[in-house]
Amino acid sequence: MSTTRNPREIVAAAVRAGQFDAPADEALDRAIASGADVPFEKLDFDSLGWMEFCISVELESGLELTPTLVSGMRSLHDVEAWLAARLNR
Repeated sequence: MSTTRNPREIVAAAVRAGQFDAPADEALDRAIASGADVPFEKLDFDSLGWMEFCISVELESGLELTPTLVSGMRSLHDVEAWLAARLNR
């Protein structure tokens, strides 16, 4: 699978999708853009937010990221690493 977006861009878009009804969090956006490792607890997503996050990752990358896979991860860096390993095959 080839994409023009890098894993960090895909994750940033997915975070915005997961915040679908919340106001923009500029501090979180800056942290993600700077490469900070953001733990999932900081995202404060409900179950719908996580579904939107996973759907966005799939739409942006063509890779299926399920909530079950996410439950085994702890932070956005874990998602980025998962994407990088699969996109660079």
